[in-house]
Amino acid sequence: MNEPQALSISQKQLNEMLGILVKNPSDILLSGLCRRYLALDRWKNGGRYLKIHEDLNQGVMPGSIEHNRRELEKDDFGSFTRTLRLINPMMSLGQVYGHAHRLKVLSIGPRTEMEILHLIGAGFNPNNISAVDLISSSPLVDVGDMHKLPYMDKSFDIVISSWVLGYSRDPQLAVDEMVRVCTDRGLVSIGLTYEPGYGRGVVANNPTEDEIVGSMYGSVEELKKLIGEKFDYVYFQQEPESDEQSGPVMLIARIRH
Repeated sequence: MNEPQALSISQKQLNEMLGILVKNPSDILLSGLCRRYLALDRWKNGGRYLKIHEDLNQGVMPGSIEHNRRELEKDDFGSFTRTLRLINPMMSLGQVYGHAHRLKVLSIGPRTEMEILHLIGAGFNPNNISAVDLISSSPLVDVGDMHKLPYMDKSFDIVISSWVLGYSRDPQLAVDEMVRVCTDRGLVSIGLTYEPGYGRGVVANNPTEDEIVGSMYGSVEELKKLIGEKFDYVYFQQEPESDEQSGPVMLIARIRH
């Protein structure tokens, strides 16, 4: 058996590829490392922009804003791979592939620009991307509460909630809001991590500095029940193989109004 060969790129090839990126700069945003660098650099050199939503719904777990503010103040922009789990499978779907530039998308809970940059790199028009969080590090992220989204009904073709539902102690209201602002036959995309030690449903633990858990779900079926009668079809799903196993729970579902 032949030994695996390391990929070799000549200086000429590197120069040619850099020239391609200069002509197509949004392709750079497909690199997670580049997204994190750009978002962090824009934040540091933009005066460390920070806005906080004041009118909190009771569904917000105590300590959520403080936790996220501490992370920002440490220049911790979190994982740049987290959004891959929902955006990558979404981009392969028929109504998204080749059509992303004309679709309106809402990102719930991105906090920084990293998820927005990822969506731009994936082909979404920046003018069609909205984002909302309790705490915003960018003018591109509206301040607001996922339990009372500041948008009109049926405003977005795609609604993405990447690892934020666990901060809610009223997840039903949060999901109802996702569905409300999603268009007919639009997509709601939810991702979270299941940890069996917390229980299921609304668990609302006593938050610590590093750990805030309001709700916990271990199966796609539980997420489908939260969507309720507006659920129409599953395009993508992932869940742990057993109730004793931790891991991601992810659903991309079509909504019918």
